[in-house]
Amino acid sequence: MKKILLLLNILFVNLIANSMSCYDYYNIKKEQEIKSAVFVLIDETTLFNEALQNQVLANSLKFVKYGNHIFIAKFSSFLDGKYNEVLFEMNIDTPLSKEEKYNIRKDLLVKVDKCLKDQIGYVRNMIKKSISGAFLKDGDSIAKSDIFYALQDFGNYVIAPMKIEDKVVILASDMLENSSITSFYVRGLPRLLNNKKELNLLEKNDLFGNFGGAKIYVIGTGLTESKKGYIKPQVLKSLNSFWVEYFNRSNAKLIELGTPALKHGIK
Repeated sequence: MKKILLLLNILFVNLIANSMSCYDYYNIKKEQEIKSAVFVLIDETTLFNEALQNQVLANSLKFVKYGNHIFIAKFSSFLDGKYNEVLFEMNIDTPLSKEEKYNIRKDLLVKVDKCLKDQIGYVRNMIKKSISGAFLKDGDSIAKSDIFYALQDFGNYVIAPMKIEDKVVILASDMLENSSITSFYVRGLPRLLNNKKELNLLEKNDLFGNFGGAKIYVIGTGLTESKKGYIKPQVLKSLNSFWVEYFNRSNAKLIELGTPALKHGIK
């Protein structure tokens, strides 16, 4: 039985690698419309505990539905071979309507239905694999973080160009920039932000992005590697107001900034 399941998985992986669609594979003409898209962006410089990793994964898996687009990537500072990297991307097929099934052979319909079900399982497995492998490992450390550049990069070139109304970004990050542009730290701890000054700095360096009207959910805000890293409520409030304005000016809406966990599930 295990050998049969393994063989089926290999066959489906080959299908995906060659066509990305059950309908392309079986040479069936079907117009497909993407209903919604989720973009999971994981900050490789942030250390997440197991509970927060599970929250990222659980909310991402909610989007494994017919007709959805899935995009998973990680980002980092440009040190030691680290860079913005796409881990998985796929459109999930939509089932055939009764009208579309009318002129298709029954034996072919059975194969297509099986393929669609296998596709859902494949996407779920790839999401789990991609997300679990993207997080910073305990004991590792990356000194710098280029969050602004990464967000602009993915927003301008991946998220905004997708012309659909329902776009959700799950952003797993401490949201603490630490780059040549600016640093949200002082003496190793998150600092109180002068939002006007920081926003003017971004404008001067052309670092606002375009998220095409996406809804943003953040998991991990304010996380530090230091076990003694107490963050004052005033600092968290300044972070929240800063990122609300940043996303407003980047054609997006910040729905919730998890500090560090989301208080509500993503819908």
